[in-house]
Amino acid sequence: MSAFAKESKAIDALRQRFKAIRIDTDVSDMFDFGADLLALQSAEALAFHYELLRDTGMDSELFDWLCRKFSERGDAAEDHLLACFAEEHDPAMQATVLQMLGTFKYRKGRRLKETAALARAALASPNEDLRCKGLWVIGWLGGTADVAKVAPLLASDPIAANRQWAASALMQIVLNRRSAAPKALECLRTALEAETDPVALRGILVAVQEIAGKKFGLSSSSHEQPSEDKLQAALAKARRMFARAAA
Repeated sequence: MSAFAKESKAIDALRQRFKAIRIDTDVSDMFDFGADLLALQSAEALAFHYELLRDTGMDSELFDWLCRKFSERGDAAEDHLLACFAEEHDPAMQATVLQMLGTFKYRKGRRLKETAALARAALASPNEDLRCKGLWVIGWLGGTADVAKVAPLLASDPIAANRQWAASALMQIVLNRRSAAPKALECLRTALEAETDPVALRGILVAVQEIAGKKFGLSSSSHEQPSEDKLQAALAKARRMFARAAA
């Protein structure tokens, strides 16, 4: 049997195993599946791995695991994802691909400038999930000039969660580029006066708190929404801070 035939047979076996674990996923089975999948390095295996990610009905933990495993394929994975993004017609899949590409920042990716350009373009997408992932990635890869690109989403994205992610993106940009702080804080100051959604407002206040190095009483690591009283107290502190800065 040729090497190609052996690889194809191995992929067929993995396809059957995936059907058995895609919904009711045991952790040990997931780890074994990921290891065996990653052991196959051919172009056919890469394409098979990518196509698995289209299955929106699989267990969420398994999905996240397969995404991480794909990124572990290195340069070939980065090249494949960039090529697939250009040809992909499903916005949800584009969003997944963009997020995966963004993680190559932490894997010494070679084509991060191209990924950052895709993220900037995604900010103008009519698809809310693609805008969301664009915000995530521009937060990781963006610079001072990107503050102006994030600002419109912070001010007026119709999805409150995306306004929250826009605030988070500004915070991440500043953590990587302190020179972006004045512009980011000005955008956040304007947004906090206009924002009415409590979740988005919390995101804005946390970003202001972290960028300015202040203590408004909000946790940047907690996923729980603070009480209205706590939120209003933080808002009052932020307003006082901005008022003092303007005096």
